[in-house]
Amino acid sequence: MKGCIAFDIDGTLTHRLDWIDPKVVSALENLAAEGWTIALLTGRIFSFAWEILQHFHFPYLVAVQNGADILTMPGKDHLRQNYLRSDILPEIEEAYAGFSEDFIIYAGIDKGDFCYFRERRFSEKALQYLKKLESLGAAPWQPSDFSFGKEEKFPLIKCFGEEKAMREVYAKLQHNPKIEVSLIRDPVDPALYLNLITHPQAHKGAVVHFLREHFHPPVMIAAGDDHNDIKMLEEADIAIVVETAPKEVLACADVLARPAKELGILKAIEEAIALRGSL
Repeated sequence: MKGCIAFDIDGTLTHRLDWIDPKVVSALENLAAEGWTIALLTGRIFSFAWEILQHFHFPYLVAVQNGADILTMPGKDHLRQNYLRSDILPEIEEAYAGFSEDFIIYAGIDKGDFCYFRERRFSEKALQYLKKLESLGAAPWQPSDFSFGKEEKFPLIKCFGEEKAMREVYAKLQHNPKIEVSLIRDPVDPALYLNLITHPQAHKGAVVHFLREHFHPPVMIAAGDDHNDIKMLEEADIAIVVETAPKEVLACADVLARPAKELGILKAIEEAIALRGSL
């Protein structure tokens, strides 16, 4: 193995939800053939990520929902799973006190990636957004009152809304040691922001650390463009950051990449690999 390269998908490898440029696919396939381990790290559920993953026909790794599930592909075998317990829900409820909308709960890849949601707690506008999200998954969503057994586990809780509201929710939850919270712009609707709530070990930095411990690559490269990529970039030996990223993310950069729509990752990979000799 020459090393491992961990890529964020949205905004880094592609600027579209359902398509990735064949030149990027070819570049990653060539890297794999040369002895690099390719890992794709995303906040997407597996069935939504499949819109992109279906174009890859070589061995690679994927971490979905920020590392709640880490799989080897194309066999879809689990390497690791980090899920939340249902007893965290009262604390999420408390953070939502005073807000007009609600959060949703993902059931997990083994249950078909559907969501539990409390329909009566959403506005009509929010319900239209949820219908769009449902269409991106593989199974119908299930209305619920969120009364779960103590042993029930979930990969991810998603909060969505306008930036101000989501920053307020983030401020209430960010120091809770029982969870990991990532605040990002919504790739489905750029007018919205998301708080992605996962197990404390389900974040991209923990994924990169796990890959380093599991595979012992001589060098670890990571590429990203948003706040939930920061821990991944800090964990890597060489960090590629898309030049349009927020300033907090840009501060992690060893190599800058042009935007995904300009295929900037292609040149950035070459520059990052060239830096190996300086480590």
